[in-house]
Amino acid sequence: MLAGFAAQIAAKLTLRRSFGIVAANRGIKVGGPYRIIRHPMYAGYLLTHVGFLLFNPSLWNSSIYLIGFGFQLVRILAEERVLFQDTAYRVFAAQTRYRLRRGVF
Repeated sequence: MLAGFAAQIAAKLTLRRSFGIVAANRGIKVGGPYRIIRHPMYAGYLLTHVGFLLFNPSLWNSSIYLIGFGFQLVRILAEERVLFQDTAYRVFAAQTRYRLRRGVF
């Protein structure tokens, strides 16, 4: 859980004032954890939630997490629809192939 929390903080510190709730192009960030994957903040959320599930395994927790993760995948794809309109993001996406974890998504 701590590793996930650290990833979230690193991503937010890299974004600084570009962080927002609604999908929008607030500038393309390519440094820090964004050199490795395109959505390190969401990867941090994923890691934190998996850690929570390992310490608190239950069908209820797993169900709630899977629903939340589904919504995060929808959000990632919605953000990318907006960001892919920017040539700089298309170049970034070509260089940084994976969204959440290398070799997976």
